[in-house]
Amino acid sequence: MEQSKAHYLSGIVLSAGANLAGMGASLVTIMVAARLLSKDELGAFFLVMVVVQFVALLSDLGLKNTAIRALSSLPPQSPEFLQTAHYLLTMTVATSVVACLALWSVMPFLKLLWPYESFQSHLVFAAPIAVLTAVFQIVTSLLVGGKEFKKLSALSVGIEVLRAALSTGTLMLGWGVNSLFWGMIVSRMVGIGAIWVMMPALFSFSFRHPRKAEFFKFGGWLYGGSLLSAGMVRCADAMVTTYIGTAALAVYSAAMQIPTVLQRVFESTRPALLGYVAAHHDSSDRQQAETMRILTAGLSVATIVIIVFSGPLMTVLYSEQYTSGTCIMQTLSVWMDFSLVNYFYSIILVGRGQSREAFIQTVPQLLIMLVSTSLLVPLYEAVGAASALVITAFLGNLIAAKIVAGDDRDAWWVLTMNFIRAAVPLLLFLIVVSQMKLDFFSLMTLGGAMVAVLIVLKVLKTSDIAAVRIMLLGIVRQAPVRSTTIA
Repeated sequence: MEQSKAHYLSGIVLSAGANLAGMGASLVTIMVAARLLSKDELGAFFLVMVVVQFVALLSDLGLKNTAIRALSSLPPQSPEFLQTAHYLLTMTVATSVVACLALWSVMPFLKLLWPYESFQSHLVFAAPIAVLTAVFQIVTSLLVGGKEFKKLSALSVGIEVLRAALSTGTLMLGWGVNSLFWGMIVSRMVGIGAIWVMMPALFSFSFRHPRKAEFFKFGGWLYGGSLLSAGMVRCADAMVTTYIGTAALAVYSAAMQIPTVLQRVFESTRPALLGYVAAHHDSSDRQQAETMRILTAGLSVATIVIIVFSGPLMTVLYSEQYTSGTCIMQTLSVWMDFSLVNYFYSIILVGRGQSREAFIQTVPQLLIMLVSTSLLVPLYEAVGAASALVITAFLGNLIAAKIVAGDDRDAWWVLTMNFIRAAVPLLLFLIVVSQMKLDFFSLMTLGGAMVAVLIVLKVLKTSDIAAVRIMLLGIVRQAPVRSTTIA
């Protein structure tokens, strides 16, 4: 058991570190693009990527999470492991092709909905990027199932660095928006090819598996939940583009880059976290609540830092043309805080095998998002879209806490109060900052006061630093963890 924990904890740390390096490379790409492309061109790129995400999700069918959960309990060299890996890879490739055919059929509607010339001329890139993304995601899930965290971390860094080098290099050569798409296509092809060379045994195709009904039953709920979650997030992008245009989407998406650093770090650790929760899902409610509190505390501090530095970041990263996105970045940072708490609730449910409950918690959130964006975007434009996300994530966490706690009222109360004690001060901080034109020194002072408030409310405890330090030391002492090679 302890060796298994060490595998996953080491994987979490390695994945997070690798993704930080990868995010740096990705951010450099957007920084260069913001200076060399017009807002309309950069907005068209982000809009195509919205389409890519939906196509990639349509082709997933919940299989990448199913792969992690199913393979985490199997010996990587066993015939059952390879049979399962081959089946899940085959189904992902097949469904991604079907999803791309569906995309071609709805392209006339998309061009009618968003009649922007730059978007329409680059929509053709959506299909190949979506296929490569879906295949790359399932292959990395197979690596997590085999506990190959070191290879996965090295691969994540390498792909992002390669993508950044290709995109920025060709941008400077004058290739325009095409540079961003070709950088993504080539880097994903290289990544998939590298895994093929390292572990060719994973790349075989089979449409037969004795547990396929079980896989689709479990993955089906995850699939529905993923579609609804993507609908919530991308509903804001779509509304901004529809009401205001691609230039506004460029500012909105640029403002989202820094808050989504938190998401990408968390997303990079998701496979290892899910594998860990699936393997140790019998943890006590008290331990679960304490983990949620520490997560909420860490996210709250990170959010305060982003809010304080949002103004300088928008100018330094994207130039003065994007300073109007400062308030958007501040609002989105609060949304990301709330959203990741909700994300962790979903991981707990999936790890327990409660994929149906993970789906159910997203349904009311989608309804809240549709109503709030319809009301707020026409009035407040991009800030309204970001505010709708905040409202949805806040109410969604109250719903998720109830679903995770089940009939245990004490557990629900603890989970809810841990979140409320952090969320309410953050919302008040956001309102003050957005309504008052504070200078940087005043923002720093107010941010420090906010951290003090979190300590007084016992959201953040001095013992948390020591607890995290002890956990990291334990991981270091047990590293390097021997990974099992897939023959």
